[in-house]
This record gives sequence, structure tokens and C-alpha cells, in this order.
Amino acid sequence: MENKLDSVHSRGSIRSADTAVVRAITHEDIARHGKNTTAHSNKPAVKRSAAETAAAKAKATARTVEEPAEKSRVVAYSFYLLLSVIILALYLGIRYYDRETAKVNRFVLVEVGSPVSQDMFFNSPIDLPELEDCNLDFSGVNVELPQTIHFTITYLWTNMECELEIADTTAPTGVGIPQQIFAVEELPDVNQCVKDIKDRTDVTLKWGKIPDYKNGGEFKAEALLTDAVGNTSSVMVPISVTKDDTPPVISGTKNYSGFVGSSIVYRDGVTVTDDYDKNPTLTIDTSGVDMSKPGKYKAIYTATDFSGNKTTVEIDVELAKKPKSYIEQEKVDAAAQKILDKILKPGMTKQEQALQIVWWCRYNISYVHKADATSRNRAAYDAITKRRGTCYGYACAVREMLNLCGIENMFIKRYPWRQSVHYWNYIKIDDQWYHCDSTPRKNYNSYFFMYTTKEIQNFHHSGWYGYTFKVDKYPKSATKSVQKKIDYANHKIKK
Repeated sequence: MENKLDSVHSRGSIRSADTAVVRAITHEDIARHGKNTTAHSNKPAVKRSAAETAAAKAKATARTVEEPAEKSRVVAYSFYLLLSVIILALYLGIRYYDRETAKVNRFVLVEVGSPVSQDMFFNSPIDLPELEDCNLDFSGVNVELPQTIHFTITYLWTNMECELEIADTTAPTGVGIPQQIFAVEELPDVNQCVKDIKDRTDVTLKWGKIPDYKNGGEFKAEALLTDAVGNTSSVMVPISVTKDDTPPVISGTKNYSGFVGSSIVYRDGVTVTDDYDKNPTLTIDTSGVDMSKPGKYKAIYTATDFSGNKTTVEIDVELAKKPKSYIEQEKVDAAAQKILDKILKPGMTKQEQALQIVWWCRYNISYVHKADATSRNRAAYDAITKRRGTCYGYACAVREMLNLCGIENMFIKRYPWRQSVHYWNYIKIDDQWYHCDSTPRKNYNSYFFMYTTKEIQNFHHSGWYGYTFKVDKYPKSATKSVQKKIDYANHKIKK
């Protein structure tokens, strides 16, 4: 029963399909033939074969299936096209955004003192300046102060954190000052060896690389310049180094003959000179001298220059029992000071004081051929108080007064001599040595004051020529004459 019903339904379905196919074919024929179909509508229909009918059915079925598929494809193509347009628009938009925001510099470094502006933070002009904003007022930035400033630039609705760093990156500069030193010396203060230092901040200096200059020669030492923020540069300082191998020279030492209990002025007339050191040191070792006992002793002079070069000289010290005529130094000083109080005035120069002393001795002491010369003190005291003496007494009196005035001096003794020895004074004025002689000359009514060695050796009067001596044993004298400045008649220095 069910099979029969299925067969009936199947046949009904086939007929319904056939009817639909026939209708489709009929409509297609009408559409194809147009007016002709209408014109001949009254004619009987042409019978089709079974094959034509089957083909028509299949074609109609295919059309029925293809129409929905075509519509689906069109919809899909339209969707993909729209999606592609959207993606392309987003891509181009992102590219544009990235390109525009990349025009903003996030970090700018400038040197202290350089001008700053907002334009420094854009590496090229932006397309939409109306959409740009900044929260930093560049006109109020102190460009003289090293600092880091954080601020925000807003562009295309995006806040971009930016940093402006004002830094001192320039190292200081300077010029080395040539120096001259000795091999035993340390380098001078570096601050005195560099000039024309230029920097915006305070600069400190210190020595960097220092060559080994102990053997002398020409060198360059490195001075390091560092500013307040740590920038460092180096400046080369030329150094000329002298190696001093020459020891100082001791002049004026002499053997001493004195008396037990008396005082010895070991430095009297002794000078020390050096080729480089203007003030070499002088030490005198008298530990081997016993001033309480008669005898023969040794005293040792040692001169040392700043390079460590040394010279030693020994002298003989012979002490005898003090004679009855000996006079103490204090008594001689008192007698000499009385004279000085009369002939000197406040404000006198050493030169003026020395002139008054030589003048006074020349015209207030009488020359005698014989006097007590057992000691310098005795000879000076007798010449000053008794107003008489030999050339030795004149020289001792002048020496005593010069010592009280603090004027460096020494004796010079004639050498060689025939009939008699002669003494005169050698004084140091204004760092120059000059000859002075207050002993009167026969038929020569004057005296000798501040003569150079050349002038004193060239003095001749009435056949007398007595100023010969061992020049090398004494300090070198001045070479420039000052005689035109000496007013012998009024014992004054000409202005």
C-alpha cells in the first residue's frame, strides 16, 4: 500500500515537474519569438520531440539552480571590495600618522648659551600646524644654566613626551706659559703656568703627565684643565730645565789670630756667590774651636746652593793669651756710636751713611807711623777716641762704624808690597762692591769713596802707586763708575 502511494506521489511529482518545464519552455518561446509568437498565437502549437522536451527541461532546471549562486557571488565580491577599501584607507591613514608624528624630535641637545626654540623639535614642516600644541614657553628657558627640561608636544591628538638638554660639552682652553727651572726644583704651581683660560664655568688645573727632567733639557709638561661639569682638556707647558753642577764660591775667608775669651765674627768679610743661586746658604762649623784655651784650631765654612752643590773651606784659628792692651767689643761699639750719632741723620741711605763715615775718619784722625795694632778693636778704639792711627787704624775705625750701620764690608791688604803693607776698606752698596780709603795721602787733600777696582788701580799721585792686591781673592767690584755723583768737598751725594 505504501509503495502504491509512493508511486502515485512520484508520478504526481513528475507530472508537476513536467508541467513546470512545459510552462518554462512556453514562456521562453514567447520571449524568444516576440511578435511572431503573438501573431501566430492562433496557430496550433508545433509538437516537439521527446529529446527536445528533455533538453528544454534540463536547461530550465540549470537556470533555476544558477540564479541564486550568481547572486551570492556578487554579494561576496562587493563585501571583499568594501573590506579592501577600508583596509587600504586604514593603512594609508596609519602611514600618514606615522610620517607626521615622526617629524617631532623627542630629544634635542644644545650647548650652554645656544638659543633654543620650538622649531628645533621638528625635523621638517608639519602638514597640520593647527593641530600642534606645546606646553613649554621657550622664551623663558635659561640657556646659560646646564639643565634637562621635560615637556609635551601634542600633535594629531597625540601627547609626545620630549626632552631638551642644555649641556656644557665644550672643554676649557688655555695657553701654556714657558717655564725655566733647575733640575732639582719641583714644577711651579700649575695655575701660574697657563694663561688665557676660556670656559663658561670655573676651571681647575692640575699637572698631568710630567717628564723626567732631572738631567736637564727641554721638555713639555701636561697641564689638565677641568671645568665645573667635568669637561677636561690638556695644555702643554714648555719647560726649560737647567742642571746645575757648579758649586758656590766662598770668598773672603782668612785665618784668624785672636785672644782667648774674645769674640770672633766668622762672617766678617766672607761672601758666597753662585752661578745660579742668588742666595746660597753658608754654615760655619766652629765646634772644633775652644775659645777658653790658647791653641790652634780649625773652623769649616760650607756653602750650599739650591741644587745641593757644596763647597767647603777651612781656616786656622789661633788663640793666644789676651794682652793687657786688649779692649772689649762693647767699649769700642759705644765709642763708635757716639760719633755716628753726630754725623748721621735719619733717612740717610746706606751710601750716604758710608760717605759720612769715610769723610769723618779722613779728617778727624791723624796719621801716625806707629800705633798699637795688637787687635782690630784696639786699633779702632784708639783711632776713634785718641784720633790717631796708622792705615790699619783708619781701616779698623771705618770698619767698626760700618758694622754698626749694617753695611757689609771687608779689609783689603796691599799685595805685593815693598816698604810697608797698606789696608783699606771694601764695602757693598746696592749689591755692588766698591773701594774706600780714608787714610790721607801725602800732598793729596781728599779721600777715596766708592771706587771701582779699575779706578783704584789706576790711581797715581806724585809717583805713589799703592793699590795692588790679589783681585781673585775678593768679590768682583762694580764696573760702572759713580764718581760724578760724589761731592767730596761737601761730603754729599749729588742728586
